[in-house]
Amino acid sequence: MSEKAHEVEIKTDIRSVSAQKKEGTANRNSEVVFSFNVNMEEAERKSESIVLNFQMTMDTDPSIAKFNVEGSTTLSGDLSEIDKMLSPEPQTGVPYIFTRIYQQVYSVLFLLANTIDIPTPSPALLKRADVVQPLQK
Repeated sequence: MSEKAHEVEIKTDIRSVSAQKKEGTANRNSEVVFSFNVNMEEAERKSESIVLNFQMTMDTDPSIAKFNVEGSTTLSGDLSEIDKMLSPEPQTGVPYIFTRIYQQVYSVLFLLANTIDIPTPSPALLKRADVVQPLQK
């Protein structure tokens, strides 16, 4: 998956995805709250690109499901624009790049949730997200 954002090309590669249904009686109409844990770290930096490895874990409350997504994102372009993508959004404190990563992997999460008949996470989940570990530079 690839997109351009203000002169920065963003390419996300998913290495692994899993979804686990923990409770047999739950279905897509069950009421849940998703909690989100994220770890992003810089894997490589070159003159015009940065590679970030990421791992996202989403749990539900009550505990009926768990998602895990691992992969990498490559940001290519002007380094000052890349640095802007790595900075946190003022309202949420979440790095702009993570919002882009979530947007790119959301469709996979949506399909998995429907496949195992559990509630789907919100596409606007990041408006209330907490990043567990800050981006490492």
